[in-house]
Amino acid sequence: MYNDRVNNFLDVIKTIPATSDHKDPAEHFGHLFKNFHKDAREEVIRDVYAKEFYFNDTFKTFTDIEELIPYMEETAENVETTTVEILDVSKSDTDYYLRWKMVMKFTAKGRDINSVSIGMTQLRFNEDGKIILHQDYWDGAEGFYQHLPYIGYFVRKVRDSL
Repeated sequence: MYNDRVNNFLDVIKTIPATSDHKDPAEHFGHLFKNFHKDAREEVIRDVYAKEFYFNDTFKTFTDIEELIPYMEETAENVETTTVEILDVSKSDTDYYLRWKMVMKFTAKGRDINSVSIGMTQLRFNEDGKIILHQDYWDGAEGFYQHLPYIGYFVRKVRDSL
C-alpha cells in the first residue's frame, strides 16, 4: 500500500507542469496557512488553490477543490489555533520548497494538546499563480499522533524503542 502511494505520487508529479516563477510563494501559501484556524474558509482556499491539483498533507490526498474545501474547513474547526511560520524558501527547476514551523493547539479526548513541528511543503503553481501541487513532508507522529490519548502511548513507545 505504501509503495502504491509513492509510485502514484511519482507518476502524478510527471503530469503536472513545472512552475516557471511565482512572485512570492511564501506569501501565497501563508494566505491560508499562516493562521489556518481563522483563514481556512472557502473563499481563501479558492484563492490559493487551482480547481484541479494534487494535494497531500500526509493524512489525506485530494485532486479537486470541491473535496479539499470541506476537509480544510472541518480541520480548522477542530483546532483552537494552527499557525505556520515560513522559515525558508528554495526553488528548483520545477518546484518551490517551503520549510516551516507549525504550532497547533487542539483538544483530544478532553486533553489540551500543544504541538510544535517542522516540515516542508513542495509546491507548483499554474500560470494564474494558484497551487497545482502541494506535497507536505513532515513527521505526523511527532507533530500529531504522539499527542493523542491511547494511540500516542504506542507511538511514543515505538519511537523510544528505536
